[in-house]
Amino acid sequence: MAEGNPRKWARARGPGAHGLRRGAWYLVVNDTQPSVVILNVRKRNVPVPRSMVEIRPESPNTWSVVQWQESQRGAKRAGQEQLGLQYGVCPACGERARLDPPKVAELTCTQCGGTFAVDWERPC
Repeated sequence: MAEGNPRKWARARGPGAHGLRRGAWYLVVNDTQPSVVILNVRKRNVPVPRSMVEIRPESPNTWSVVQWQESQRGAKRAGQEQLGLQYGVCPACGERARLDPPKVAELTCTQCGGTFAVDWERPC
């Protein structure tokens, strides 16, 4: 993005968005093209179709809620990691955590120590 422009953030709208982890927010590097955005994914610039991501103008400050269906490939991986079909993703570091008990209002990340509200209104 050009210097002086405010930072933007993006996350995958659903599974299969070019290897993006569901629920994790990525810094938008360039969004000047109408059909593609460039995201910073693990310190690499990755082009992603704009239609596959949700973009927001402010830094994320709530846990993303990821919901899988049992038939989806990611559900098996989440189960193997003891996360269940519904789990949270930290807005600061991307760490995943069980949402136990269900509908918890806020959660503290075991990785970065940040405490944030849980965004139950916009699951991904």
